[in-house]
Amino acid sequence: MNNEHINGEAGADTAADKGSRSHGDRRNSRGQSQGQAQSHAASNEGSREQRSSRSHRRTTRHKTVTLEHKRPQITPEGQGEVEAFSKPRTRNASKSTAGSRRRGAVKRNPSATLKIIPLGGLDAIGKNMTVFECGDDMLLVDAGLMFPDDDHPGIDLILPDYTYVLENEHKLRGIIITHGHEDHTGSLPYLMKDLSRKVPIYGTKMTLGLIEGKFSEHRVKAKLAEIKAGDEIKLGGFIVDFFAVNHSIPGAVGVFMQSPAGNVLHTGDFKLDQSPIDGVHTDFGALARFGKIGVDLMMSDSTNAQNPNFTPSEAEVGKTLRQIIENAKGRVIIASFASHIHRLQQIADAAVANGRKVVVTGRSMVQNTDIARKLGYLKIQDVDLIDAYDLKGTPAEKVVIMCTGSQGEPLSALARIANGEHRTIQIDEGDTVIISATPVPGNEKAVTRVVNSLAKIGCEVYDKKRAMVHVSGHAGAEELKLVLSIVQPKHFMPVHGESTHLRAHARLAEATGVPARNIFLCENGDTLQLSESGVRFGDPVESGIVYVDGLSVGDTSKDVLEERQALSNYGFATIAAAVNARKKQIEGVVRVEMRGITGGDVAELRREATDTVKGTLRRALDKGAKGKDLDKACRDALLSLLWERTKQRPMVVSSIIEL
Repeated sequence: MNNEHINGEAGADTAADKGSRSHGDRRNSRGQSQGQAQSHAASNEGSREQRSSRSHRRTTRHKTVTLEHKRPQITPEGQGEVEAFSKPRTRNASKSTAGSRRRGAVKRNPSATLKIIPLGGLDAIGKNMTVFECGDDMLLVDAGLMFPDDDHPGIDLILPDYTYVLENEHKLRGIIITHGHEDHTGSLPYLMKDLSRKVPIYGTKMTLGLIEGKFSEHRVKAKLAEIKAGDEIKLGGFIVDFFAVNHSIPGAVGVFMQSPAGNVLHTGDFKLDQSPIDGVHTDFGALARFGKIGVDLMMSDSTNAQNPNFTPSEAEVGKTLRQIIENAKGRVIIASFASHIHRLQQIADAAVANGRKVVVTGRSMVQNTDIARKLGYLKIQDVDLIDAYDLKGTPAEKVVIMCTGSQGEPLSALARIANGEHRTIQIDEGDTVIISATPVPGNEKAVTRVVNSLAKIGCEVYDKKRAMVHVSGHAGAEELKLVLSIVQPKHFMPVHGESTHLRAHARLAEATGVPARNIFLCENGDTLQLSESGVRFGDPVESGIVYVDGLSVGDTSKDVLEERQALSNYGFATIAAAVNARKKQIEGVVRVEMRGITGGDVAELRREATDTVKGTLRRALDKGAKGKDLDKACRDALLSLLWERTKQRPMVVSSIIEL
């Protein structure tokens, strides 16, 4: 697969809120234009004209976070309490007899309108968040994050801007989380702190277990309500049915929402694995039942839409892992997403089958392993586990190490092991390393750096190019078409992916019979309005991103990131001088300092830079320049010289003091 979503490991270890901003601060912030969205159907001129008149307000925000770090440890079997989540009033809709009147049917209201507003998840892999609003009732499905790349220096996490949720929180009846991956749960701690009341969060036991662990670190109290696949709940004017889907984590569900304006089916992330590790299949019966009731709008996972085939079964990875571990001579280190519980189970099974003990390292890997064991989703006995701090004396050929770092994060366990910086684990020539994941777009270089470090040591390195050590958790094109054919929606909106994925999924929908005019390619902040007359575009809402930075407080902007990039790419220069504007002369010494600039440590360039600034200051003073004009003249003169000598444009800060 070309793009795997973010499951979260290093990023989950880097940030927790120290004190969040008030709603008013967030609501009064304003940002940049987001641009206009385009409809998939070229023939749909009405929609195109309607959209061309709409503009987005795209925002950029900034948050400050810190964490209280304690070394996580795996709890022995029989110790530690399993979190008892509240149970909402539900009924099992799947047990309704064929032809019987459904108790959960919502009475249609011809004047009602359901708004579907994606706040994230349509411009990149990550930060999934969608609002469903009908009258005075609003639901939020998922609240994810995205990890920064090289274009975001100093940023810890990227969240969707949920200002619209805060402005309408009096309508918010509940938050539904489809599964426990970071790109669907990561925004929750920040959102819950910004809300003025406790809004119930609905999810399966595994999902809520991961959320509860996150909230504990962030010191957030919340109402966590456990649901199961097959349950049906009433939230305001909505009736919501949950159905099982197969994904790379236990407890994933899709959602079927009935409202007075119409019905929406949201698949969540899924694949059609016919030999799943936990025995849970995507519920074809539920999909067919919802299709029979009538799906006015279907929203479906697009992450793997460009893969023309079926996604291979997770069980195939287990076979490969067993074979590699069986033939390995030294220690085996396997880097995977920390929340990929099915993969962790297969690693543990392969290790035990080959007479090896399992070592778990990496903060989020230890935490998730502990939660999954407590909740019964990960089965490995205490006798088969060794704490990383107790490894001394254990033969290398008797251990398998599960760690974070599959995305090349510099502070992850695998990166520290490769660089010889891990406290308890060393790596030697002949050891085997398995990268059991696909790099998230933007992380390829970081992963390559780690792989090269391991190769220099003399390790055997396996990734998906060399062996089937990873398969996607998302449905390929043939699976997506199969689900579309079962549901037969009247309208379709691809979600969860970059623009190329969304367009590929739109073509699949058209191929299965959805009319082109009924396929909607949206951007974050767009509004779809579902009513008795069909689906159309409405007025967009404020959307954008929120930067989480552990170092400073306040709003940040694109300009700040560009300044950080300039610092890292071209260096930094400072000018310091004192002048007497009345006498029009320089007082004392003019100092020019250069850092990270090619030739900045060469005496000749430093002398030339100082002379250039002195000459510029004298000429500016003779012309009567003062204050900012002096700073600008000196800055421009130094930039011009450095471009002429080095062909670089570093950041220059001028500080001219007038006496």
